[in-house]
Amino acid sequence: MNPAVAAAFAGALALVGRGLGWLNTGGALASSAVGTAVFTGGGPAGAALLTLFFVSGSLLTKYSSRSRRNRLDAQTGGRTARQVLANGGCAAVGALMIPSWEGGWALLFGALAAAQADTWATEIGAFSTKPPRLISTGVVVPPGTSGGVTLLGSVGGFMGASVMATLAMVIGLPATVTIAGLLAGFVAMMWDSLLGATVQGIYHCDRCDAVGERPRHRCGDRARLIRGWAWLDNDAVNLVATCSGGAVAVVLWWII
Repeated sequence: MNPAVAAAFAGALALVGRGLGWLNTGGALASSAVGTAVFTGGGPAGAALLTLFFVSGSLLTKYSSRSRRNRLDAQTGGRTARQVLANGGCAAVGALMIPSWEGGWALLFGALAAAQADTWATEIGAFSTKPPRLISTGVVVPPGTSGGVTLLGSVGGFMGASVMATLAMVIGLPATVTIAGLLAGFVAMMWDSLLGATVQGIYHCDRCDAVGERPRHRCGDRARLIRGWAWLDNDAVNLVATCSGGAVAVVLWWII
């Protein structure tokens, strides 16, 4: 796709997202940059895949009110630039590689499938009637806990990756890319949960006696680190997971 056309299309989509409250200002700028890269390198096919992820994920997040209530330190105001880059940065790199390397499609699709699987798993899993269990130990944890998984959420994540794979087949992506990306997306979703359950930074607010993912709790007090690495927050985990999804897809694509 012509870069100017790609930038115009990506900018328009970002403005819509900003107007609907799906993105904050920084998120809209980052979304425009990611979209321009994906639309330029991936053309109409890349645009379709990224738009599917952006719209479906935003709608699920908006209407999963139960999910938001259960996250005591949940963020409001739309996705930030860090969140956009964590979910779409590796896909953008893959798209820019497509003109010179066919494997760029596997990197692009694997990263987006991973992001979609994780988003769908989180939002659909919030409606589970059974409490989540920590993926690393099986211990029951409160809804919204990093690394907590449910059967409903896992099925929802696989559905999300499958929907993207279906679109990929419809728009004509090679079967090897589609299969590799579908499998990689599900694997990366589980990897995301494992990172969240083991090494992601988790904090405790002594004032509210609440556990969350941010070093400053919503009450305004500093929270103390109780497990994991302080530098590895949820956005960093998402970046690692999406890049892992892209990398796994490339390996599977090469093997297949």
